[in-house]
This record gives sequence, structure tokens and C-alpha cells, in this order.
Amino acid sequence: MIQRLQDEDALPTQLYLSTNAADYESFVKINKPKYDDSWERWNRTLGMLKHLDTRTVLRITLIRGYNDQIDMIPAFAKMFRESSPHFIEIKSYMHIGRSTNRLEHSNMLEMEEVKRFSEQVAKQSQIFSAMDESFVSRISILQNNERFIDRWIPAYANTN
Repeated sequence: MIQRLQDEDALPTQLYLSTNAADYESFVKINKPKYDDSWERWNRTLGMLKHLDTRTVLRITLIRGYNDQIDMIPAFAKMFRESSPHFIEIKSYMHIGRSTNRLEHSNMLEMEEVKRFSEQVAKQSQIFSAMDESFVSRISILQNNERFIDRWIPAYANTN
């Protein structure tokens, strides 16, 4: 669908994609994909990001015991380096809504843990740096230094 939007010059102002996994095993465990080729589809999408003519953001929701381990950071850093989105949002899982039926409150990370994870991803990717964070929301935002784009989407004047 993203390729179709690109081909039809119909991309949104900002494309925001969520991921929870940087390797096949985690992808299957966390996402429980419906299609057998979901991992391949996801990787094709990641490969398109650096070539799209729009702002791009990848979001990771960190879930304690699923994808927050230190040994997963190199895979995330590699994925981000190769897909080269403009921004990365790294946030903690929040124990709200329907997710409370399958995850526990203890699966939430503290902001300090999110920040440490983000700092290591930035360091290992070698192209991202910390841009902003929200303690209350447990979110850290990284910016791509090789594909710098202003954090604010410009407002366009009404031409009518």
C-alpha cells in the first residue's frame, strides 16, 4: 500500500509505523502475525522508508520481558540505520485498554529504562541522537542526523 501511495503521489505528510521487534523470533512472538510472509512484508516496508518523499517515523513500544533486553539493542540499531527514518519514538508499553487482557502492569518500563534503551540505540546506530522526551508518557524521541528534517511540520497558508 505504501508503494501504491508513493506511485500515486498520495503519501501523507508524515508516515508513522509501529514495530515491536527487530528479529524474526520476537516479531512472531509479540505480533502473532496473520500472514506467513508478514516478516518479509515488514522488511520490504522498512527498505522503502529511506526513499519515500515524506517524513517518516518508526515507533517501538518496549514491553518488559518481550523486547526490552539489552541484547536486542544491536538488532534495533541495525534496523534503524538501514531503514533510516527521520525520527524514532521509543516508548514504554502502558497497561491500559484491551492490552490488560494479555499483559501485566509489570510489563511497563520506567522512564529511566526507556531513556537508557534509547541512548544505547542512538549510540549503536551511529546516526541518531536524542531529540526530546516525555517523562509522563515514558517516551524518548531520536532524530536522524544524516537525514535531518525539522521536528515541526510547517503550517501552510490558506491559498483561497
